[in-house]
Amino acid sequence: MSEYLVIRLGAEASAPIAWLVWSGSEAGVIASGTLEGAAQLGELQTRAGGRPLYVLVPASELVFRTLTLPGRGSRRSLQALPFLLEEQVAGDVEQLHLALLNREGPSVSVAAVEKVRLQQWLDWLSEAGLKPRQLMPDVLALPLQPEGGWSAVQLGEQWLLRQGPSAGLVAEVSWLGALLGSYAPAPDIASFSPPPSGVPGNWLAQPPELAMQLLAQGATETRFNLLQGAFRRQPEWARLLRPWRKAMLAAGVCLLLVLANRGLALYQLQQTEQRLRAETVQLYQRLVPGQTRVINPRAQLRQQLQALQGGGGAESLLGMLQALTPAFAALTELQPRQLRFDGQKGELRLSLTADSFQTFERFRALAPPGLEIQPGDMRSEGARVQGTLLVRSKQ
Repeated sequence: MSEYLVIRLGAEASAPIAWLVWSGSEAGVIASGTLEGAAQLGELQTRAGGRPLYVLVPASELVFRTLTLPGRGSRRSLQALPFLLEEQVAGDVEQLHLALLNREGPSVSVAAVEKVRLQQWLDWLSEAGLKPRQLMPDVLALPLQPEGGWSAVQLGEQWLLRQGPSAGLVAEVSWLGALLGSYAPAPDIASFSPPPSGVPGNWLAQPPELAMQLLAQGATETRFNLLQGAFRRQPEWARLLRPWRKAMLAAGVCLLLVLANRGLALYQLQQTEQRLRAETVQLYQRLVPGQTRVINPRAQLRQQLQALQGGGGAESLLGMLQALTPAFAALTELQPRQLRFDGQKGELRLSLTADSFQTFERFRALAPPGLEIQPGDMRSEGARVQGTLLVRSKQ
């Protein structure tokens, strides 16, 4: 966008407001004028259109200071700015808004303005439907002079003077002489308005320019902005989402609870899976003594069965062992010693040891209804009982 709307507000709502539409591509004025006060700002809505809005505020309402940060001048030390400024300004620094203008190492330049005053300017603009891109001190839009020189322009009954990269002042025509008389030596002042007569200072006449045109050129080229911190300009999407913040917060909490519940359920499933795998590995090691490396118990057991029967009847044997798994898991004192499977007859012969004869009976009672279990030879060997069980399918 090469066209801009520049407004210079007053200190009070009744103060005149100068405005100008500037074309950057043509370096010329498209339109300009003056409003009677803040109540007429709404008349500039059509002038604003889609043009960026630059707002100038009177430097008479600001305090410019250059401060030295403690320590190494880190970002954290910027928090000490209000305390450093406390001894240099009258009033409560907590009521001031501080805007960082420039920084060179530990040396920082700031502009201080009352929060109430800054909010008042923003309210005027908001009520008129105007959204500023930047809001800056008017004097800092004047051209910067080299070697410590000043620049000046007359706007209505006021003189605007820029004293350096981040400092300036505003003086009424009636007391400009008294103000400049307090400076020694007298400053060199590049004046873009006809120099006043009888006023101290080394006035250097420059080609005269319309005051608002000069300020508009500088405003669109400077980076100074008072809209920092709590007054930072929010993107349009953030403004639109602001009424929905509570609803979004509630939705976020609900989503967090759902995710936490899902996470807990997943954790419980993982714990169950690990427990079942451990039980499966334990059962495999009981059925196949001497096996310490168990990666896939089901596949390894299938390989063992295929090796025992040459691959025949492996599926029916595996089905029997799977059906007997709960009984083996319930009777840890029952230890398999040997198993033989006759694929043609569909019979599984188990050689087992237990702590008593009753354990064998309990095993038979725990067997599923689809299997028929017949006891074989039983004999005592010390504190253990050795026996044989013949398992068949009832189908």
